[in-house]
Amino acid sequence: MNRIEKHVEDVLKQMQSSGDEREEIREELLSHLNEAKSNYISEGFSEKQAEKKVIAAFGNSHRIGLDLQESMYPFQRELLYLIGIITLLFGVIFYVNLAFVIREPEPVWLIIQLLLGSIVMLAAINISFVGRYFYLLNVLLMFNIIWNGINVVLMQGLSQWQAIFFSGYLLILIGLGLLFVFRNSYYYTNQIGRKHQKQGFVKFSYMMNLLYGIIIIILCLFFLWTFIVFTGPSIAVFITLLPILIWMIFYKYQMKFIARKPALSLATGLGVSTLAVVISFVILRFSFGG
Repeated sequence: MNRIEKHVEDVLKQMQSSGDEREEIREELLSHLNEAKSNYISEGFSEKQAEKKVIAAFGNSHRIGLDLQESMYPFQRELLYLIGIITLLFGVIFYVNLAFVIREPEPVWLIIQLLLGSIVMLAAINISFVGRYFYLLNVLLMFNIIWNGINVVLMQGLSQWQAIFFSGYLLILIGLGLLFVFRNSYYYTNQIGRKHQKQGFVKFSYMMNLLYGIIIIILCLFFLWTFIVFTGPSIAVFITLLPILIWMIFYKYQMKFIARKPALSLATGLGVSTLAVVISFVILRFSFGG
């Protein structure tokens, strides 16, 4: 690997592009830089001198990589940092409230909250690696959204002003998480849309499948809240979150299927989502019937 190739690889380390897109960028940058190298050689410079001049003229690889990242995926890294910081901050503030105001500290809850926030922060730091796996990144944020949705449900046991404050905080955090998932999905469909016709319908199908997931999450959290209100908190009530797991497993399949058959994907997504909701109702009725 010569200096120019290494310089291009350093540029790519700052970007979250998928494999195919990274290869396109690599070829484009190498073509441009090697052409400039040939021009310097034709002017009488040696190969090493030409490479040095090309790299110096092109600029710092870290800075260029960050600029390309921002131009192709604007504010993705910053949004992840924001979500991670707010998640960690909530963990600290709420745990202090539990420990010194309510006097019922929950160290296990704190560990989970801080772990989720730290994972999001690590994803932001390593966006060039984690960001290549769009499904993994979406699932990570979905877990964060679901966990904070569960936290909203648990706010019912607080005093009125505390419930309003912490619930509002969590809803903002959930909203930021959903914003990231929609943006990440949009960039993913931009990639697959370049290779398929009807790009607009592909994006519509993709967004609708995400909307199905959001509806399922809201319904499951409502059922979870209902269980807690009428039966009290227990490990068993979290079975109401099973439909979310079903949707997330199917969602990975949908990410690849949408690009080829958007209409069929939309229909099957609706079918699976409906089945997941029916399962929720069955679980709820069975539990109350028992």
